[in-house]
Amino acid sequence: MTEDTALDEFVAHYYEVAKRSKRENRRIFNQVCIRVDDIDAAERLMEESFGITGFVRPEGELFRGEKDLSVAWLNDEVYLELMEPEEPQQLGYDTGCGHPIGHLSEIGFFVPNLEEELERLAGLGWQLKDDIEDIGARMVKVDTDPPSGFPVELIEVAFTEEELAQ
Repeated sequence: MTEDTALDEFVAHYYEVAKRSKRENRRIFNQVCIRVDDIDAAERLMEESFGITGFVRPEGELFRGEKDLSVAWLNDEVYLELMEPEEPQQLGYDTGCGHPIGHLSEIGFFVPNLEEELERLAGLGWQLKDDIEDIGARMVKVDTDPPSGFPVELIEVAFTEEELAQ
């Protein structure tokens, strides 16, 4: 399978899970992102040690501080994302939410309505920390103030009614 075909298959599945979030009107836990020093080495390690295969490199806009991404589905709804930061890691690397923590970058959820989810989380003390729009989706990072050390990425993908029905 070519890299382009594998990426197309990853993206198609990504959109199917995002549609499920909309159709079922529920939040779906969809990813764990881990910061790594070398994506190629991390992919090899995940494959050799844990049998996680099928990593692809999505294209598009990245959050501040991110150099490259690699992703692979772990099951029907959750993928592992490896993120290589622009700057070499050191103790205190900024996760994008202003708080250094281990090597976790964030956990992520597809949400059916991002504005409603942001409003709900704001009532619990969460704040918007970063925001990008790309590939027909709006993606945000949120964290608490003071930072929880557990940043979250929320993703809402825009679909037409026709696309949702497919």
